[in-house]
Amino acid sequence: MIVKRLINWVSGWGGPLGFASGQQISIPTEPIFSDLKEIEASKALQISTIFACTELLANTMSTFPIFLYKGTKDKGRQPDRSNIVFTLLHDKPNDWMTPSEFVSAMVINRLLKGNAYALIQRDSSGEPIALVPLPAEQVECTVIGNKETYIHYLDGQVNVYDGENIIHWKGIGNGYIGLSKLNFMSATANEAVNAQSNATRFFGTNSKPTGVLCTDQKLGKEQFEEVLKRFSGMARGDGSGLFLVDRGFKYSAMSLSPQDAQLLETRKYNVEEICRWFGVPPVLIGASGVTTWGSGIAEIVSGFHKFTLAPLCTQFQQALMRRLIPLDERGEYTIELKIDALLRSNPQERAQYYAQMAQNGMMTRNEVRGLENLPPHGGGDELTAQSNLVPLSKLGQTQSASGSADGSLIRQ
Repeated sequence: MIVKRLINWVSGWGGPLGFASGQQISIPTEPIFSDLKEIEASKALQISTIFACTELLANTMSTFPIFLYKGTKDKGRQPDRSNIVFTLLHDKPNDWMTPSEFVSAMVINRLLKGNAYALIQRDSSGEPIALVPLPAEQVECTVIGNKETYIHYLDGQVNVYDGENIIHWKGIGNGYIGLSKLNFMSATANEAVNAQSNATRFFGTNSKPTGVLCTDQKLGKEQFEEVLKRFSGMARGDGSGLFLVDRGFKYSAMSLSPQDAQLLETRKYNVEEICRWFGVPPVLIGASGVTTWGSGIAEIVSGFHKFTLAPLCTQFQQALMRRLIPLDERGEYTIELKIDALLRSNPQERAQYYAQMAQNGMMTRNEVRGLENLPPHGGGDELTAQSNLVPLSKLGQTQSASGSADGSLIRQ
């Protein structure tokens, strides 16, 4: 890793926040500590907090269905199910993955390496026929003449792809490539690894030394060996048991609790620190000592939705649009992740949302029923107003003879 950073620096490729032609790099050119060990993805995921944060974000985003809409928001949009792009994103990205699995794979690479790549396989006419996620550690991004080129290493072979054939979902960075989160959080990850290693050794030796055996008499060599032999034989294999002391010996147990070593506090702080890197509230991954379910959790989830999930979804949508929708068709087609799928997990919020949409003329009752997988109901295709669910087409009309005598208008 050090050699690679030196080569990058000398050859003028620029740092991770620089802007230059040639190979783009996503790792720090000058680590904060020189003796840090490199934490690869396979090692990092063995840290429970990193795995939990990654799994939570990947699983959550993979539940959002992706739609290709035709039309504009002001004139109305409809899902274009006949378009191959809709099929790839919503139904079948390739022959061996579901849409949920495809999104999950992209999210994992984006979170850990700062960049997620997917190869767009095309037919002879140039139409996309499959989307294949590529492991970020096997892809290099090179800029030649302000044009992105991607190099993919697979089974000893080198494949070079034009930028138009690669979906590149980038994290924060210089514009061409996103910063590798694992490399930038190397100090935090090393601290977590060291704390976990210490805990393993600590609890592997029963959390405490054996003890001290005291006497006010001077022991000879043979006496010393006899005492060690006797007491080692009294101890059980697991370090527990009752010691019998005679002839003026006094046994004092030595204990070093995890609290005294501040081991538990260190590990607890590591959880909070790693969650900060991923933008995940600790309570959502089961961290103890923080706000628990039922106490402010709605606000926590709302903030997680707004400040973590929504930006990731927007970035992903735009990365898909950039490669899958031709420039001259972007006013007609849009790709969107349906983030409101989160409402399905909360019946109360879902019912409130539907009520507001139906009672204010923004959705028909049959559209609401369709979202709940219920069959349409007769007369449910009319947009209705709030007060008496009056069809919008009748708003402003006078009541019939059986209505008010003064012929007042029907009000919302």
